Amino acid sequence: MIDKNKAYEFIDRITKLGSKPGLSRIKMLLGKLGNPEKSLKVVHVAGTNGKGSVCAMVNSALINSGFKVGKFQSPVVFSEYEMYTINNDEISEVEYLGFISTIMDTLSDFDESDFPTLFEVQVAVAILFFSSNHVDIAIIEAGMGGEEDATNVFSETLCSVITPIGFDHMQFLGDTLTDIARHKAGIMKKGCYALSAKQEDEVVDSLNSYSSEIDAKLQFVDYNHIRFNASKNMITYREFKNVKMPFFGDFQIDNTALALETLHILKYQRLHIDVKKAGEGVSNAFLPGRMEKISDKPLVYIDGCHNEDAAIRIKETVNNHFMGKDITFIMGVLKDKEVSKMLSILLPLGKSLVTVTPDNERALPAGLLANDCFNYDIDVTIASGFDDAATKAIDYDNDVIIALGSLSYLKDIKEAFLNER
Repeated sequence: MIDKNKAYEFIDRITKLGSKPGLSRIKMLLGKLGNPEKSLKVVHVAGTNGKGSVCAMVNSALINSGFKVGKFQSPVVFSEYEMYTINNDEISEVEYLGFISTIMDTLSDFDESDFPTLFEVQVAVAILFFSSNHVDIAIIEAGMGGEEDATNVFSETLCSVITPIGFDHMQFLGDTLTDIARHKAGIMKKGCYALSAKQEDEVVDSLNSYSSEIDAKLQFVDYNHIRFNASKNMITYREFKNVKMPFFGDFQIDNTALALETLHILKYQRLHIDVKKAGEGVSNAFLPGRMEKISDKPLVYIDGCHNEDAAIRIKETVNNHFMGKDITFIMGVLKDKEVSKMLSILLPLGKSLVTVTPDNERALPAGLLANDCFNYDIDVTIASGFDDAATKAIDYDNDVIIALGSLSYLKDIKEAFLNER
C-alpha cells in the first residue's frame, strides 16, 4: 500500500484536471478494475435540491430494517471520508489508501489524457469499497448532473430517484428547466423503476418524455397519500404511518414523502422491509449541514443553501418558524452560484448580514458579496475569516443566527462557533 503523502500527491494532481463531461474515463477505469459496479444493487439519486436528505433517510430506514447499506454522498461537510459509508461507518484511512493505491496501479498504463477526474476517482473508490464489502444495497448520490455524471455507470438499478429540479450548474446543464431535467433524467434505466418528487410542469414533461423513450417505469410521489401533522412534525405516506420527520424545514415534507415512496417501491420489489422499523429509521436519519442546529445559546443553524430554490425553501422555513424574530445571516458563496437571486429572497428576512469568503478557489470574496447587499435594508459587515464571522454575528445579539452557503464551508463555520464557547 502507498503512503499517505503519495496518495495525496495523486489526488492533488487529478484535482487540477477540473470537471470534464462524459463517461468514457470512468468506464475505462472500472473496466480495468474488473467492473465491480456490476455486483451492486443500486438506488441512484439525482436532482437539484434534497438529494442529501433523501439519501440519508433511505439509508437510515434500510439499515434499521437489517440491510447492509453503502452510501456515497457529496459534497462532504466535515471529513473527506464522510463520502463513503457502510451502515453509517465511514471508510477507514487504511481502506481508502488501499483503494487509491489500486486505482493508481491501474492507471499506470493510461495516457494522461485518459486520466480520471477527482470526482471519477471518488466514484471508483465508493464502488470498490461497497463491492469488496458485499453490501446489500448501495445508495449513490449523483454529482451535479445525471446522464453524463460519473455515477451513471450502472446498467440497471433497483430504482432511480429524482429530487426537486431547479436552476443550478447552468454552465454545464443548460439554461432552461427542460434542459436541466433532461440531464437529470439520464439516470433512469430501461425497464427499471424511477421515482420523482413534485416538479415544475416543464420538468414533468421532460422526465415523462425521456421515460417513455427508454421504457422506464416512472412514477411521481402521490400527494393524495400524504397526511401531515404539523404540530407533531409527523407524516403518513402509504403504508408508513406517523413517521416523525428528521429534518427541520417545511420543504422536507417533499423529501420525506419521496424517501418513503422509494421504500415503498423497494418493498414492492420483494425486499424484506419492515414498515415500522423503516419508519423509525427515517425518523432517526441525520444529515450534517441541513438546517442543523449547532448551538442553543446563541441559537445558530447552518444550511448548505446554494441556489434560488434552496433560498425559497429557507424563506418558507423562516416565515413558518422564525416569524417576528431578528435574524442575523452569515453567507459565504461560490462565484458560479445564483447570488443575486438568493440575496433578493433572503435579505428581506434578516436584520443583519455577515459576509465571509469560503476556503475555495471558486469563492466569491466577502467584499464583493457585501457590495451586492447594500441596496437592501439590512446591516452588512465583512468578516476577515470564520472566527471573525462568528464573533461579528454573535455581537449583533439578534434572536437567531443562520449561516448559509456552500456545504464545503460549513465545517469552518461550525468550528468557529465551537471556538466561541
